Amino acid sequence: MYIRQVLRELAAAGQEVTVLVESGTEEFFSGYSYLSAPGWTRRPVFSMLWHLLILPFYLRKTQFDFFLLTAANRRALSFYPLPTLAVVHDLSQYHIPGKYSRLRMLYLKRILPHFVRKAQQLVAVSHSTAHDLHEFWKIPAHRIQVCYNGVSVLPQGKGDWCERYQLEAKKYILYVSRIEHPGKNHWNLIKAFALLPEELRAGYKLVLAGSDWQDAARIKSMASQSVAAEQIVFTGFVCPEDLREAYTQAKLYVFPSLFEGFGLSLLEAMACGTPCACSNNSSLGEIGRGAALLFPPGYPEQIAAAIRKILEDASLQAELSEAGYRKIRDYDWEKHAKALLQLADTLLSEKTSSCGCCKS
Repeated sequence: MYIRQVLRELAAAGQEVTVLVESGTEEFFSGYSYLSAPGWTRRPVFSMLWHLLILPFYLRKTQFDFFLLTAANRRALSFYPLPTLAVVHDLSQYHIPGKYSRLRMLYLKRILPHFVRKAQQLVAVSHSTAHDLHEFWKIPAHRIQVCYNGVSVLPQGKGDWCERYQLEAKKYILYVSRIEHPGKNHWNLIKAFALLPEELRAGYKLVLAGSDWQDAARIKSMASQSVAAEQIVFTGFVCPEDLREAYTQAKLYVFPSLFEGFGLSLLEAMACGTPCACSNNSSLGEIGRGAALLFPPGYPEQIAAAIRKILEDASLQAELSEAGYRKIRDYDWEKHAKALLQLADTLLSEKTSSCGCCKS
């Protein structure tokens, strides 16, 4: 989602964009010039090595003006022959124990930071991420620029999403996230739903939408053992054409993640007028403050209290819906792309000055 939105805005701003894509994913970037990485880089370890050791030498031979590294919390180069903007979305590896294997943790905590620091400009998508870059990767604050993500305009779908999953409009609580344990915190949300008064809970379903990810089977097993098991619905992946209906027909959107670098779905729900409740930590507390009911994600009782408060208070529902509409004005993909281009222009100017091209 991030890459698609930024590409669209850069192209709209008149930039000639060439996209480096994984082999086999070219169809997702139709309309753009692209370069395909070798097929063998589809394996994560080989991808990491190719980015680190081969891509820099390729870029050194090109005529591109600058390089946009769209996920520097995943990949980095050993050196940067072009002026580079390195976008970091989150440093969740420092906040969620057990999120990744030991080998991946070694890469994310020891190898990656060393090379990301070499990029000429670091971009964080939230102040929360900027704080983490300074605290954990020891990057000076003056080298980090916060550029908020935008809120996406969701396409109009066929209008049959609720029917497919036998959902009644305004009779379900929604959470859109990959089904991942423990980071996305589905278990505490399931516990919270079960803690609602039975007469209130009976009127709603808890809809957990998203693709299976790490320990998804464990989450589904937990759900099947809940006293509210018959009211919990797993829909699998939701395509963009169905998201608008999923959000607009929900009575409440809840985002209980233990940690997020940004949390795009919170803004998407707000843009659809859906009252929201979310965790009070990381970027969720930063973005949700003033427009969502906040709760500590580690306590099912407090998640349940927030859900109950919204479900039982029509005036609060209207207040949160209006607050959400106001909040999304601060998040715009065009503004994000313009900020990136301004940073790129600064890097290009510094490069020109340092090479002495402007000296008489």
